[in-house]
Amino acid sequence: MPTLADLKQSACAVALLVLAAASAPGGASESSPDPSTPQSGFIPTAPERPPVADSPLIPSRPTERDAALATLEQQSAQGVTLAPPDETPLAPVIVVPVEQRADAPRLHQDLGWEYCGPAPGVTEIAPASPPPEAQRLPIEITADLVDYDRERDLIQLQGEVDIVQESRRLRAERSRYDRRSGDVSAAGGVELDYPELRVIGERADYNLETKRGHLEQTGYRMHGRANLRGAAAEAWLLDDERSRYRDVLYTTCAPGNSAWSLRARDLELDQGTGQGVARHARLRLWDVPVLYTPYLTFPIDGRRRSGFLIPTVGTSEETGFDLTIPYYWNIAPNMDATLTPRLMSSRGLMLGAEFRHLSPWQRIELDGELLPSDWKNEDEGVRGALRVNQSAWFGTRWSTAIDYASVSDDRYLVDFGNRLDVTSLRNLSQRADVLYSGDGWWALGRVQQFQTVDTSIAPANRPYGQLPHIELNLSPDTLIGGLEYDFKAQYDYFDHNAAVHGSRLVAIPALRWPLRRGFGHLIPRARLYYTQYDLADQVEGADSQPSHLIPSVDLDGKLIFEREADWFGHETLQTLEPRLYYVLTAHEDQSDNPRFDTTALDFSFASLFRSNRFTGYDRISDENRLTLGLTSRTIANRDGDELLRASLGQIYYFDERRVQLDASAPRDDTSSSLAGELAARLHRDWTAQVGLQWNPHDDDGHAWEKQILQLRYAPDRERLINLAYRYNLGSQASEEYEDTDLAFQMPIGPRVRVVGRWLYSLLNDETVEAFAGLEFGQCCWRLRVLGQHLKRDADQPASTSVMLQLELAGLGSFGNSIDKVLQRGIYGYQSE
Repeated sequence: MPTLADLKQSACAVALLVLAAASAPGGASESSPDPSTPQSGFIPTAPERPPVADSPLIPSRPTERDAALATLEQQSAQGVTLAPPDETPLAPVIVVPVEQRADAPRLHQDLGWEYCGPAPGVTEIAPASPPPEAQRLPIEITADLVDYDRERDLIQLQGEVDIVQESRRLRAERSRYDRRSGDVSAAGGVELDYPELRVIGERADYNLETKRGHLEQTGYRMHGRANLRGAAAEAWLLDDERSRYRDVLYTTCAPGNSAWSLRARDLELDQGTGQGVARHARLRLWDVPVLYTPYLTFPIDGRRRSGFLIPTVGTSEETGFDLTIPYYWNIAPNMDATLTPRLMSSRGLMLGAEFRHLSPWQRIELDGELLPSDWKNEDEGVRGALRVNQSAWFGTRWSTAIDYASVSDDRYLVDFGNRLDVTSLRNLSQRADVLYSGDGWWALGRVQQFQTVDTSIAPANRPYGQLPHIELNLSPDTLIGGLEYDFKAQYDYFDHNAAVHGSRLVAIPALRWPLRRGFGHLIPRARLYYTQYDLADQVEGADSQPSHLIPSVDLDGKLIFEREADWFGHETLQTLEPRLYYVLTAHEDQSDNPRFDTTALDFSFASLFRSNRFTGYDRISDENRLTLGLTSRTIANRDGDELLRASLGQIYYFDERRVQLDASAPRDDTSSSLAGELAARLHRDWTAQVGLQWNPHDDDGHAWEKQILQLRYAPDRERLINLAYRYNLGSQASEEYEDTDLAFQMPIGPRVRVVGRWLYSLLNDETVEAFAGLEFGQCCWRLRVLGQHLKRDADQPASTSVMLQLELAGLGSFGNSIDKVLQRGIYGYQSE
């Protein structure tokens, strides 16, 4: 609606201004008409005498008759009588319904309709106003007959009037300009072509002095950055900023399609205040009115204003009938808030708010929810949530960041979340950072703690807080002969209420000498790990101040061999990339060290080339091992696409691994599991990925430790099928899983598409998440209906919900955000 109004005013004003500029001084180009054309070209030429000041344009007769004027005499119109100005009666305008006007063939001739509403990625669709210098560009005028009345100072054009100024064009059957009063008029098939905009009408009147005008039977069409169309019975330009319209229509549906339209009896626009007012506005779906408002105010530009937003309606087993009516509060140009009262029939009234503040040096967002009384669980008392996001910059060196999340109780996300990625959260982060960036180095200060919302995690196993964490990093610097030096240091105080806690200091200087060539690389590196602890509540008999100094060296080498190959009749490049990685790290007894932030790395092909088997620095693994890896790629010569990639690798141990996370016995295997990856484009529409991990030393019947198989079918934007099987044995029960995953979107007709996902746990023999729905619609509208089954808690039964969303391109969406649910649950989903 704002776009319609803004476009209409600018379009009509530009149309009349272009017409008026046709007689402005200095705006004409000097050229002679082509006598071979069916129409006579009228191009004003410079007068012999300087014009007087009060009459800037006075045509004068040339001293000699030229060929152009002779041609005009020979090609005089036959059967056309040009009456004196003001004496030719204007024919009455034939009233055409706005729907028919918006569908007029000449409004859409030679213009495509590839999409509806704004083009993908476009947020601002109002056409830019012409720059001031555009008014000084040459103007070419063509008409069958031209008449100038010197006495009345009036210019009249008639018959196929065509006025062109660079990329703007005005056509009409007749036009008249009264230089004394400033009145401009055009009638008979008025058409304006402007970059990204076309306007048609039957009659237009405008006064250059008062800036007032009137248009009848107007139709408009926008193209380029957006495809939209509409019409108005009448339009009045009151001044430079204000305008009024009667019987207005707006839609983003293609010509001939009336799936939806917005109609208003009266419309007023004020560009000075950026406000629009519509009276008796109604939304129609297939000519059936579905929404009516007698009075509606809305913005017509980028300025933010307070007001109600589109409500959200839904229903679920957890909340019952769910209605949210957001209100937007424009506090200041750099500050706003959104108040979101949410009524749930099963739980009561929840009050939510979002506050945003933006300045040249800081951005902050505050989100909160408050439920004074939960009707379904009255014993919970007051329930709520808070989220803070902040980032700030102080000059070019200092910056800060805050990421804080908190909920009133452990079941809050389970009861009020409707997405698997929200309800499966176990710990909420509460973090604040200060960063300083120097020349070739940076330092970070951080405080962080967590709120654990998973009651199955024992207090002693919950994550540590870092109060504080201080980190110093020197960027790699080149010394003599290409030798590089870098340095990392950390200091942490790890806080915990139910486990050993204290401080840890880490320093890691390193030297490396990288040798890189087009056929591969060889990178030797030497590092020294230093750790120092000062612990409280240490285990009895263990050292409360352990320290370690552990040297480590590694060597990373890779070669790349290439050859031309044939891939099912296509020329390709095939590579063979062997890689060798050796690491030697001294052994140091670290059994007295606590486990503040250290876990075992997930084993995969990528982890074969890491120097430490653990994350963090509480355990530095003793190593004397060699990794051998091999990768082969097949790359299409035509476009560089990777058609096939296969990788396989294994670690060979020369000593037992005595450093473990706990008191486990040393590992004395001579080799690791085999890790492999495979990615292939099976067909133009089919791709597959496989990840495997096989343990040759297993005697318990569980040699396959990990299996990931994924198959994807995506021939176009409308069709998509994702199939996956995932299995992980894990090192402990909590890491074990086995599930299947099916997600799809598929058209079942020209206007209907079915979507769905089914995530099933084979290990627990239950559905974790499932949803299925239908999408009805075309380019300019889409209706989504979705049913969802979600397992929010392992110990609680799954819940079901039904969601509904109506999306009108170029206008907005109503109902639940089903499109976001589909984008998260279906990899590669596209709403259009």
